Amino acid sequence: MYFDAKLKGITCDSRKVKPGYAFVAVKGEKEDGNSYIEEAIAKGAAVIFTEEDLKPLPFDVPVVKVENARLTLARLLARFYKYPSEKINVIGVTGTNGKTTTTYMIEEILRKAGFSTGLIGTVSMKIGSRYYPHTLTTPDSECLQRALAQMVEQDVYAAVMEVSSHGLKYHRVDCIDFNVAVHTNISEDHIDTHGSFEDYVNTKRRLFNMLGPGTTAVINGDDPHGLDLVRENPKPLILTYGLGAKSSITASSIDTSSIGASYTCCVQRSFTNMVGNDVEPQEIPLKLKVPGKHNVYNSLAATTVGLLYGVEPQVVQSALTGFKGVWRRMQIVYEEGFTVIDDFSHNPGSYEAVFETVQAMNYNDIHILSAIRGNRGPEINRANGKVIASWAGLLGAEEIIVTSSSDTVGDGDRVTMFEREAFLSELNKAGTCFVHFDTLEKAIEEVLQNVQKGDIVLLMGAQGMNRGQDILFDKLNRVSKIKKKDITALPFEYLCQQTDKSLHK
Repeated sequence: MYFDAKLKGITCDSRKVKPGYAFVAVKGEKEDGNSYIEEAIAKGAAVIFTEEDLKPLPFDVPVVKVENARLTLARLLARFYKYPSEKINVIGVTGTNGKTTTTYMIEEILRKAGFSTGLIGTVSMKIGSRYYPHTLTTPDSECLQRALAQMVEQDVYAAVMEVSSHGLKYHRVDCIDFNVAVHTNISEDHIDTHGSFEDYVNTKRRLFNMLGPGTTAVINGDDPHGLDLVRENPKPLILTYGLGAKSSITASSIDTSSIGASYTCCVQRSFTNMVGNDVEPQEIPLKLKVPGKHNVYNSLAATTVGLLYGVEPQVVQSALTGFKGVWRRMQIVYEEGFTVIDDFSHNPGSYEAVFETVQAMNYNDIHILSAIRGNRGPEINRANGKVIASWAGLLGAEEIIVTSSSDTVGDGDRVTMFEREAFLSELNKAGTCFVHFDTLEKAIEEVLQNVQKGDIVLLMGAQGMNRGQDILFDKLNRVSKIKKKDITALPFEYLCQQTDKSLHK
C-alpha cells in the first residue's frame, strides 16, 4: 500500500485537511467524499485515495485508486499511529443489547484489580483516568486509532470497547488486534442498514473472524445465534456463559425480585486464562445493584472476562457489588413517592428486558412513556410498538404515552411520518389506549399530571428520550427541591463537563 512516512495526518473529512495530509474519499450514506477532493487539495492534501477513476486534476498531487476506501482509511490510520492495538489488550463487546453495561462492568472489574484501563462506547470514552463524552457506539477509524494511540502513551493495559454492527460493516474496527471478543445477544435491529437479519448476523460474525491464535471468544450460550458466530474460525478459545447447564460459566440461585439482583456464578469447567494460569471449577456469590435478568447475563460475561485476565474472585465480587450502573441503562433516577426508571430502549429486545424486570416489582400504577425511534425506518418502530402493545395489559398500563420528541432531537434523529404511523399502528391494532405528543416536554407534563404515590414511570426510547431526565427534573424542581438519585457512576452531565477538547484536535 502507498504510504509516505512524511504524512502529517490522515482523514476522510475535507474540513480537517491540513498541509501534508492524506485525504481518503469515502462514499458515505449521505455524502460522497469524491465531491470534496478539490477542496482537500486546495487545503494542502499531499495524496488522494479514491475508489473512482478520476479525470485528470489540475493539481500536481498523486491519486491512488483503491478497491475499498473505508478499509484503506483504517489501514492507513493504523500504520500512521504505529499499530497501537498491538501494544495493549483490546476487549471488544458486540451484540444487539447489553454492550454498554457489559463494557462498563468489565472495565470496573479490571480497574478494581489494579489495571490501567480504557473504555470506548456509546456514553463515553475513557483514556486512563480521564473521561470524554461520545455519541457513536463505535467511533470512526480516525477517532478510534487516535484514542488507542493515546492509551498506549498513557500505559493503558486493557481497552474495553463496544463494537457495533455499523462499526464492523463500515470497517471502523479493521486493523485492530482484539484479544477477547464478547457476544451478548442477537435480535432484530438495524434492518435499515443491513437489509436483512442474515446480513446483520454475518456482520457481527466479522468480529469473531478477526480473532487470531491465543485469543478468546466469550459467547452467550443461551443465544441461538451465539455459537454460529465462531463456526468459521477455529483459532480462539471459546468460553460460553449463560443460564443453561451446557455453558462453561453458569448462574444458579438467581434472585431478581428486588431493585438489584443476586446469584451464584458457577465455573463449570477449568480453562487456562490469558496469563497462563488455570481457572478451576468454583462458585462465586455475586450481588448487583442493577436490576433484571439481563444484567445477570451482562455480569456473567464481565465475570468471565475478569477471570480470563486473572482477576481474583473476591475482586470480581467487590467490583460488581459496587457497580452503580450506566446512564440510561435501566437507570433508577428518582424514588420520592414514585419511582422513575430511564432506559435507552431502542429495539424489541431492550423493551422486553425492561418490561420483564419491572413485572417483578411492586407498584400501584405504571406509566409508560416511549419515544419513537427517529431516522431508523418504519420496521424497527413497528416491532417496538408491537412489544409495547403485548406488555401493556400484562403490566396494567391503562394508557401508553408516545412522543416524537421534535423539541429535543436533531435532524439525524427526526421521526418521519412513516415511522410514527408504523409505531402507532401496532398500538391501534392491539386495541392499546395511547396518546401521542409531538414534543417530549408535553409528554412528560402529561405523565406528571397523572402519577401518584407508589407508581412507576418508565422513560423509554433511544435518542428521542435522551433529554427526558433533564425535562423531568426541571419540572419537578419548579414545585420542590429535588435531587437525582445517585445511581449512575458516570452521569452524562458529568461526562459533558469533563470534555477535553484536545482529544478532538
